[in-house]
Amino acid sequence: MEVFFRNLHYRIFMLANIVSAIGSALFSIVFVIYARHMPHPSLAISVASVAGSLPLLLDILMGYLADQTTNHFRQQLRNRIVQGSFYVLISLLMIGQANWGGFALILVLSMSVQLISSYNTYGAIAIIKDIVAPGDIAEAEGFESGINATISITGGLIGAALLAAFHYHYSLFALVNSVSFFLAFALLFHVRQHFATLSSSHINIPQTVGLVAHFQRFFQQSKANFVQLKHESTLTQYIEVFMAINLVDAGQGVLLNLSFAHQPQLLIGNYGYTVALVGMVESIGGILGSLLPGRLTRHLSISKGIILIYLTYGLMPLNILFLKSRVFLIGIVVISGVLLGILNPQVQGKMINDLPKQSIGSLISAFYTVVQLTVPLGALIFATLANVLSLKFSWIYLLLFDVISFLTWLAQRRHQRPTA
Repeated sequence: MEVFFRNLHYRIFMLANIVSAIGSALFSIVFVIYARHMPHPSLAISVASVAGSLPLLLDILMGYLADQTTNHFRQQLRNRIVQGSFYVLISLLMIGQANWGGFALILVLSMSVQLISSYNTYGAIAIIKDIVAPGDIAEAEGFESGINATISITGGLIGAALLAAFHYHYSLFALVNSVSFFLAFALLFHVRQHFATLSSSHINIPQTVGLVAHFQRFFQQSKANFVQLKHESTLTQYIEVFMAINLVDAGQGVLLNLSFAHQPQLLIGNYGYTVALVGMVESIGGILGSLLPGRLTRHLSISKGIILIYLTYGLMPLNILFLKSRVFLIGIVVISGVLLGILNPQVQGKMINDLPKQSIGSLISAFYTVVQLTVPLGALIFATLANVLSLKFSWIYLLLFDVISFLTWLAQRRHQRPTA
C-alpha cells in the first residue's frame, strides 16, 4: 500500500482503475436480479450466471490484443469512453418491459464491458512497468489485487443495496453506473501529459491487414508465447506448481462443501451460512495478504510461500479426517488465503520485471490460462471420487496428491539449483 501513497503517477492511474472496477462490480449482481423479470426467470438467471464467466475464457485473446497496442495510455482513455457508452445503451434497453431480444443485447453489451476490462488489465501492465520501480512492482500488484478482491466481495452487496434505494429502476442504475467509467476517463484525461512520454505510449508494432491475417498472427503469437514460457525455466516451474496448487484448492473447496453436508459438527450455524462464511474468510485472508506492506512480504520468498501453502493445505484433510475442529478449519482457510494473497503478487511482479515489455500482456495471460485449467479439473476429479468411492477416501487422495506434488516440486528445485 505504501507505493500507492509514494508514487503520484501510480496513485492517479490506480484511482482511475478503482473507479472503473467499482462500476463493473456494482452491475454484476444487478444484471442477475434483472433476469428475474424475464418470461422464464430460471432460464434467464442461469444464462446470466454462465455468461458472466465466459469472458474469462478469452483472457489470452485480450492479452494478445493489449500487446498489439502502440499507445497503451491512449487506449485506456478510449476504452473508458466505450465502456461508459455501452452502459448508456444498456440503460436505454432496460426502459420498458423486459423481453428476450433486449435481454440478449444487454447480455452481449455486458460481456463486452467485461472483455474490455480484461483488455485494460493486461494493457495496464506495460504502464505500471514504466511508472513503478522494479523493487516496488510486487507491492503494487499486491495492492491492486487486494483492492480488486475487496471490490469484488463488496460490490455485489452495495449494488443490490443501491438498486433497492433506486426502487429497482434498472435503467437509472445502469445510467449511474456509466458515470463511473466517464469519471475514470476524466481523471486519466486530466493527467494525460504525465503519461505521454512513457515508453508504453510509443511502441512500434508491425501492422497486420485483414481479419484472416490477424487470426493467423494471433495463433502464431500464442504458440510463440507458450514456447517462450516453456523455455523460461523459472516460469515453467511456477506453472507446474500453481497448476497443482489450484487443483488441490479446487478439490478442497468441493470436498469441504460435501463435508459440511455430512458432518454437522463442522457447521457454524446452518449449511448455507457455513459455506458463505468460509468463502468470505478465505477472500478476506487473500485481501490481507495482498495489502501487507512490501517491506514485510519481501522477506517471505516465493519458494518459502509455496512450501507454507503446501503445508497448510495438507493440514485440512488431517483436520477433517481426525480433529473435525471448526476453529482449526477457519484458521487453515485464513492462513491459506493470506499466503496466496502474498504469493500471487510476488509471482506476477517477477514476471513483469523479467518478461519483455512488447509481449508481456500475452505472456502473462498465457500463464494464467494454463494454471487455471486445473481449477475445473480438480473440482470434477474430487467430486467424482466422493460420489463413486466415499468422502473419506477423497480426502485421503487429496492429501496424497498434496504430498506427492510437494515432494515432486522439491525434487525439481534441488535438480535446478546446481544446474543454475
